[in-house]
Amino acid sequence: MQIKGWRLSAAFPFVNAAAGLSLLFAASACGRQEAPTVDPAQAPVISGQIELPAVWSTRPLQGEIRDVALSSGSGAILAVAYDAGGLEFFDMEGERLGEPARFHLKDLADGRSASIEGAQLTIFPGVTEEGTLKAYVFGSGLLGPAQIDLPIPEERMVEGLCTGEAGSQGLMRLAYWTISDNRTLRTGIVSQTGDELSWTEEAATEAGFPVTSCVFAYDTLIASPRSAASASLTRGENSALLSIEEGGQLQISTDLGMTTNEVAVRDGITITAPDTPTAVTAHGTLPAGGYPGGVVVIAGETSEGTHQVVFVDPSAITLQ
Repeated sequence: MQIKGWRLSAAFPFVNAAAGLSLLFAASACGRQEAPTVDPAQAPVISGQIELPAVWSTRPLQGEIRDVALSSGSGAILAVAYDAGGLEFFDMEGERLGEPARFHLKDLADGRSASIEGAQLTIFPGVTEEGTLKAYVFGSGLLGPAQIDLPIPEERMVEGLCTGEAGSQGLMRLAYWTISDNRTLRTGIVSQTGDELSWTEEAATEAGFPVTSCVFAYDTLIASPRSAASASLTRGENSALLSIEEGGQLQISTDLGMTTNEVAVRDGITITAPDTPTAVTAHGTLPAGGYPGGVVVIAGETSEGTHQVVFVDPSAITLQ
């Protein structure tokens, strides 16, 4: 079953946020000379359940996991935020970076690297339990994750956010929605000006439904009215969307949410994947860690009382 065209609907886990917004980011992508996304009407549609192997997992972590995020680049970092509060960073070998921090977050977005005040830092945007936009950084000279302000003049309580590539225009593209206006996605670019971060607002676009998650797929911003977590698995000209509904399995779409299929994660010899993951992130191209086909990261309860992050190999999709 498919949605014809690009109309807005809350009947599927993902829908395009708005035709105007899609055109806005398509124009920006042309300026960055990035590969455009495949026309969803012509994209290859996955039929039937997909099975992907679990290839690595963290040790048992301190508790239930609220969110996970990855940074891009050769020195990729995994960020893990916990339901009861707490934020930890890991390298791609599973070694913890620095000491845990007690920040309480309700949403965390994928990060980028930047040189600020002469230090190379990795920056993860996030939303605090109080609804404030912040950034969480790690780099040389820091004992653990540190919290800094994001230069976004938003006085309302923020509910969620997502990030994407900005190319030559800035450090990252960011979209967010607020508790009081959860039908509007506000987008802009976080840039680095000298040793400071700056914000350039791009648009405020009506989604037509209460947004529960969003994701950038190259030049397109996509919102969901149902998915509790979402991620984009982009490689070359193709882009797949990954989503998790509350209490459900991992799902995948290769046509920008027009159709979805469940993903079965096959356990490894010593690795158990969560049956109902609570968080997901992904990278289709990841120089670090020996993942030639990229990686999908899911988190959740792997056995009673045991919570872990599990890496999944998406090569069956990305290296076709």
